[in-house]
Amino acid sequence: MGTSMPPKLGLDELNRLIACPVPTCRVELALNGSTDIRCHGCGETYRQLKHTVDLTPSSWKQWSELWPVWEKLQANGLTSYTHDPEHNLGVGERHDYLQFSQFCGFDGLVLDIGCGPQTWPAHYTHHSPRTRFVGIDPLIADAPSDYVQFRGLGEYLPFRDNVFDHVVFATSLDHMLDVRAALREAMRVCRPGGQITIWSGEKKPGAPRPQRSPEWYQQLEVPEGAEDPFHLRRFPEEEVRQMFDDVGMQVAEAASLPVDAWRTNHFYRIVKRAA
Repeated sequence: MGTSMPPKLGLDELNRLIACPVPTCRVELALNGSTDIRCHGCGETYRQLKHTVDLTPSSWKQWSELWPVWEKLQANGLTSYTHDPEHNLGVGERHDYLQFSQFCGFDGLVLDIGCGPQTWPAHYTHHSPRTRFVGIDPLIADAPSDYVQFRGLGEYLPFRDNVFDHVVFATSLDHMLDVRAALREAMRVCRPGGQITIWSGEKKPGAPRPQRSPEWYQQLEVPEGAEDPFHLRRFPEEEVRQMFDDVGMQVAEAASLPVDAWRTNHFYRIVKRAA
């Protein structure tokens, strides 16, 4: 396993992966690196930005009445990333991210769902020489990155079926509006025999709050219906496993690593069976 950054995928390679994220469409899309992309199947137009492409379908807000709450949580998350990236993003030599990287053992073509806006996530540290990373996140910045990033949603993945060797959720599952939809999408784009690795953080009820919080945190608003400034809900381990069962995922390997008396990191490996 190496630690150096692999080369980015080229435009031709990406065009063998990309498809319209609208579930009733899935028509192949052709990126050109310079202009907006119009789907000839459903008519959606996807914005070509300077450094990335926004592959979020305009119809996404129609499927959940919770989207205003989700948008506020996303704005809060962006504030935390800006003011305190070391504690809210996978950057630097964070021990927990290195543990997850070793658990994943990345090899081949990897999709990171909810990768975050950082230019190189810390959990990419351990990977084989042939690994190539693709990330998708609604908060992707229109800025240079060390790997391919797209702006989009885990519930609406803009990729063809069965194209990734490895799909990963690194502490992103509890930021989704529809977790089961995101898990089904991960299964759809993962090739048979490929794997999905998931990092889910569990915090026990009654965990003590910090004695002091920074001013920027104190100014965040918890939208009505949300558990905290960043999550609609945080899931206990038994609920996460139930969601796996609901979408037909079978856990092949798991590890639980305590952080402190109140918090535990759960790692899961799911292997997609051949049809």
